This record gives sequence, structure tokens and C-alpha cells, in this order.
Amino acid sequence: MGVTHVLNAAHGTAYSHGGQDFYGATIDYYGVPAHDLPSFDISQFFFPAAQFIHKALNTPGVLLSREYYFCMKISSQFFSEKLSLIQPKCVQERRMMPHTRDSSSPTSSAESRASYETPPLSDLQRLFWFRGGSDNHVDQVWPNIYLGDAWAARSKTTLQSLNITHILNAADGPYSINTGAKYYEDLQIEYYGVEAFDDPSFDLSIFFCDAANFISKALNTSGGKVFVHCAMGVSRSASLVLAFLMIHENMTLVDAVKTVSAHRNICPNSGFLSQLRDLDIKLNEERKGTKESATK
Repeated sequence: MGVTHVLNAAHGTAYSHGGQDFYGATIDYYGVPAHDLPSFDISQFFFPAAQFIHKALNTPGVLLSREYYFCMKISSQFFSEKLSLIQPKCVQERRMMPHTRDSSSPTSSAESRASYETPPLSDLQRLFWFRGGSDNHVDQVWPNIYLGDAWAARSKTTLQSLNITHILNAADGPYSINTGAKYYEDLQIEYYGVEAFDDPSFDLSIFFCDAANFISKALNTSGGKVFVHCAMGVSRSASLVLAFLMIHENMTLVDAVKTVSAHRNICPNSGFLSQLRDLDIKLNEERKGTKESATK
């Protein structure tokens, strides 16, 4: 068939274990960790998937593969035309997104922080449309914090090469990434497991503080390096890293998203993002309250 690009809409599920390593260097791969459930919000992947298809179709001699290839072939012109219509608007909206600091800047200005308000959920979701990070098995997203997937979690060679001392598994449990503390006994790694499900209805917020404290403790250990993972390193684990940056590094949610996304492509599901938004509102109110008390 001469396929050059593969878009897998069941990436990382029980039915699909493929990835870039499986296809090799000759095929450009993009995986969407979607579940075929009525409650799953697949809309968060519409724009990046459309971008991937559009880019593929504009590559000379390209042939795109998908589970329903004939549907993609018939609708390829539709995707291309629609993307060309909506992209300028999306780009314009993204440029208008509120932000308090550049992703490369360690601190926000006092002026921007004072005027910061938590954006609506729809605006926050747009932050993930433009993929500027990587899709590696593991990426360093903050000094001594590594974010990645199940493959990296099971690769002791990789963990040793990175000198990982702590692991936070956001997909712990017998039906998920069931490594556990015993798996890492020979590496002398401190382990913390969170039994979370990548479902918008799952309340991940109950783990925000404990997970953030674990990461903070790891970073304050001499030579401490923490690896945070779930199945794909995109939703559950990414959400916990964002929560850490908000709680312990005093970042706004927008800042945290930009910081992590600059190094790794992430996409928390709509439920997790909504929970992070609630946390952002709470922390922002606390910051403003502290500032008002200090000025009295």
C-alpha cells in the first residue's frame, strides 16, 4: 500500500499496542489515546488529528492509513478544506488566550499575576491544539521531573540512565500499569501509586495534593529525580504534574500548561482539565487574598 502516515485512534488501549517504535522510521505515527465510550471526550483531539491528516495529505506521494482507510480516503478533501477554513480562526483565538508568563520564563510579572483570571474550559482546551513538544516515551518537563508512558516505566535501563530515584504511577492497579514498589526493588526507587482511570467522570483531584507533595519531596531529596507516568504520559500523569506546578511552584494553570507543553505534547481529558481549573480558581483566590491582607 505504500503507507507513509498512520493515525491510530485507539493508541495505548487494550486493542492497540502500536507506536512509533512499532512502525519504524519510515512511517510518521500519531496516536490518540481514545476510548469508545459515550462519556469519552474525543473532541479534544479533533484539531491535532485534523492537523496531522492535513500535513500528511500535503506531503508528496503520501498515503494515510487508518482503521477505516476507505473513509479517510473519501473524506480527505473534506478535512483539508475544513481545516483551511477553521485554522485562521483557531490561531487567532489562541493568540488572544490570557497568559501570565512565557513558557520559558521562570516567573510571572507582578502586573500580569494581579490581573490573571482563570480562563473558561473551552479556552484552556485550545492550549493543547498546537503541539510544540515531543511524543517520546519520556521527556523532562521541569528540572528533575520526567513525564512519560508505560514503556518507559517498565524499562529499567531507561530509568537507570536517567538516574530516577522516585516514581509516581498515575495508572496503578491490577488492570492498569501494575508495576508496584516490588518491581523497582533492585533499583532502590521510591514508589507511589495512584489508581486513576482516564475517564472525564473520574475524580483525580483527590490525589492532587498527595501527588504534588510526593513530587516535591522527591525534588528536595539529594540527587532526587522523579518519573511521573500513566499509560501514555498524556492525561492522568500530565494532570498530576500540572497540579504540582500550580501547588508548589505557584504557577497559574495557563503557565503550567505552557511549561509542560513546551517539552511534551499532553492533553488531559476534559474532566481532569475542569478539576485543574477549579484548583486554579482556588489558588488564584488564595493568592489575591494573601496580597490584600499584606497591603492592609
